[in-house]
Amino acid sequence: MAYANFETKEIHCKILVCGPPGAGKTENLRSVYKRSSVRLTKDTIYFEDSRFGPFEFIPLSIGQLRDFHVKIHIFTTPEHSLYPTFNMVLLRGIDGVVFIADSRLSSLQENVDSWLQVRDMLTMEGYNFSALPRVIQYNKRDHEEALSIESLRQELNPTGLHDIEAVATKHIGTLETIHKITGLILDEFGK
Repeated sequence: MAYANFETKEIHCKILVCGPPGAGKTENLRSVYKRSSVRLTKDTIYFEDSRFGPFEFIPLSIGQLRDFHVKIHIFTTPEHSLYPTFNMVLLRGIDGVVFIADSRLSSLQENVDSWLQVRDMLTMEGYNFSALPRVIQYNKRDHEEALSIESLRQELNPTGLHDIEAVATKHIGTLETIHKITGLILDEFGK
């Protein structure tokens, strides 16, 4: 859960970015990192092929909320099940979820399966999935095989969650996705 440190005047939020393999999680993080101007680290972050790494992470500063400096910590989920215990630790304290869906017809079933797996995983960890801030991003909108937004919404978003169209390789919709989920988290935090 987002927490405020009254001593340092900081609010910290943890965002989980998930989706099926190949949907564009790494490319989204690359894009967000390149497009964001204020970072919490001065070191360059290198995004490697993550098929064998447990997760990716970027810390960002997104500005002020009243007297507090807001910092977000964005994590991706591992692409395989070699790290089940690691997943349990990674899921602790998340404030919001971004689901990256691959817009291609050939990936539709993988998207559906992955979204259900995320829901089940979070529910098993004790989260009320329907109360957790969530955003769906439809990535690869420029692909010739991309399904219509209406079809994707019907399959992945029948309840009308916030959703965004994206082309991560062209930096379209990536930062907007992070702004949307952060806004939803801060709205919940303000309650």
